[in-house]
Amino acid sequence: MNDADAKIASCIEARQSFLLDAGAGAGKTYSLVKALKLLLKSHRSELKAKGQQIGCITFTNVAKDQIAERIENDPLVRVSTIHDFLWDLIAPHQRALRLAVSKYNASLKDSSRRKVEQASLEAALQNASVTYADLGTNLLKGRLFHDDLLQVAQIMFEDNPMLAQISVAKFPFLFIDEYQDTSRPVVEIVLGIILPKMKDRFVVGLFGDKLQSIYSSTSNPGIGELPPALRELLEPIIKPDNRRCPIAVINVLNRIRDDIQQVPAADNSQGEALYLFAQDEAGLESAQTFLKDSRGWSVTANRTKQLFLTHRLIAKRGGYGDLIQVYGDRGGYFREDFLGGEDRTISFFMDKVEALASAWRSANQGLTVTLLKNNGFQLRSNADKQVVRRELDKLNELRETATVKEVLTHLRSSKLMTMLEELETRLTTPKRDTSKMDEKDTEREARDSKFYTELFSLPYAQIASFVDFFLNHTPFATKHGVKGAEFDEVIVVLDDKGARWTQYSFDKYLSMEDLRDKAERWKRSRNLFYVCCSRPRERLAVVDLGSRDNAKVENIRRIFGPANVLEIQ
Repeated sequence: MNDADAKIASCIEARQSFLLDAGAGAGKTYSLVKALKLLLKSHRSELKAKGQQIGCITFTNVAKDQIAERIENDPLVRVSTIHDFLWDLIAPHQRALRLAVSKYNASLKDSSRRKVEQASLEAALQNASVTYADLGTNLLKGRLFHDDLLQVAQIMFEDNPMLAQISVAKFPFLFIDEYQDTSRPVVEIVLGIILPKMKDRFVVGLFGDKLQSIYSSTSNPGIGELPPALRELLEPIIKPDNRRCPIAVINVLNRIRDDIQQVPAADNSQGEALYLFAQDEAGLESAQTFLKDSRGWSVTANRTKQLFLTHRLIAKRGGYGDLIQVYGDRGGYFREDFLGGEDRTISFFMDKVEALASAWRSANQGLTVTLLKNNGFQLRSNADKQVVRRELDKLNELRETATVKEVLTHLRSSKLMTMLEELETRLTTPKRDTSKMDEKDTEREARDSKFYTELFSLPYAQIASFVDFFLNHTPFATKHGVKGAEFDEVIVVLDDKGARWTQYSFDKYLSMEDLRDKAERWKRSRNLFYVCCSRPRERLAVVDLGSRDNAKVENIRRIFGPANVLEIQ
C-alpha cells in the first residue's frame, strides 16, 4: 500500500473526510476502488445490519460501469451518476420537491427560457408529481432536466434540514469520483450543508485533480479547485505517482503545474516530448512525416492518437463545416457548448443515436439491447426483435443518405428512442405562434426557428462525421467515452486561428498574456493543455500552427527544454 492509500485508510478508520488530489496517470480510480474494498471489508456487517450503503458518485455512465465492475457489482455500494444519486435522495419527498420547484422558477431571470408564469406553475403542481427525465425541462408538467435538478436539489437541502440526516442514514460514506468536474451545487450540498451538520456520522472522500477540470458547461460547470471554505473539514492527501507517462513527459507535466510534482511510479520509459512549430495543414503533414522518418514514431491508427484543439482543418477535411456554421450563426454559449460536446442536441445525437447505430453496425447485440432499453424501447416478443432489426438497418442507411430531419422522423415513427422534447416539438411545429410573445421572446423564437430549420436541412452525415471526430480526436471525449484514456503516441495539434473558441486561447496561455488579463481563461487553457499532454505512454509531440512571439517561444522552451523545440519546414 503506497503512502496516499495508507493515508486514505487511516482517514476511513478515524471517520475523517478527505480530499485526494493526484495528477494524471496517478491511479486515482485504483485508489478509489481500493478504498471501497477496504470499507466493504471493515464495515460490511454494520452496513447490512442498518440497511445502509456506501455512496459513490461519478461524472459519467462509463465511469460508473467501470467502478461497479471492479467491485464485482457489490450491492452494498450504490455507484451512480451525480444526477441519479441526487434524484434518489429527493424524489420521495414530493411535497418539499414541489415547493422547491416553485422557488426555483421564481429565482429564474425573466429572460430564461425555462421560466413559466408563477401562478400557472403552482396550479399545475398541485396535482402533479415532479419527475426527472432525459427529455428536457417542462416545469408546467413537473419535469426536471439535468441542470434544473441540481439547483432544485440545493434548494431542498437548504430549506429542509432533516434531508441531510435522512441522506446520511442511507449513505454514511460517500465517495465522489473526479470531484473537479462535479457541479458547484452538488459540492455545496455535500460539503457545505450535509458534512458540517453530520460530520460525526458522515465520511466524504473526494478523488480527482483540479487541473483536469476541462468541462465548462455554461450553466453548471465543474467546480474545479475547491474554495477554502469547502475544504475546511477535509484532510488533504497528495498522490504524486505517475504510472502512465514516460519520464520526458512527466518532466513536461511538472513544468506545466507547480502544486504536484509527479514521480515515476512504475517501470516508466524515458520516452520523448517534442514541441514542433509548423505552417497550416501542409505543415501538420510534414510534422507527421518528420516524427515517423526522423524520430522512429509509428504514426499508425492503432498506436497514435491525434488530439485536435482546433476544428478549422478537420471540419474541412471531415465534412461537417456546415454544421459548425449553423451553430456559429446561433452564437453565444450554443457554439461553445457544441464544440465542447455539452450542447443538449449534439449530446443526444452522440450518446443516443450514434451510440445505438454504432452498436448495431458492429453486431454488438448485448450493447444494442442495453441501449434500446436505456432509450425507452421495450423488446417484448420475437416480433419486436424482427421489427427493431428492420428499423436499425434503416437508421444506418439513413445516416449516410438522409437529412437530419429525415433521421429524426424515422426515430420518431419507429419509437427506437424517446427524443428530446425540443426536437420532437420542432419536427411537428417548426415555427411557434409569437402573437402573445414580447419583443425579446419573439426575437429569440426567430433565432431558434432559424437554427432548427437549418439544422434539420443538413445532411445527417455531417453530424455523424462530427461525432466521429469528437470521440476520436478531442480531449473532451472522456465525458462520453473511456475514463482515463491513454495511448502509446500522442500528437496534440494547436491552432488558435481555427479553434472557434472564446473560452480558450493557447497562444495567450503559452505567452502568459492571459495570466495578466484573463486569468480564468488562462487556467482553462492550461488545464486542457495539461490533460492532452498527459495522455501518452511513450511519446508526446505538440504541433503548433499558431503564432511564434518571443514570450510564447521562451515559455515553451522552459516547459519542453530548448533541444526539444523544433521548426518544421
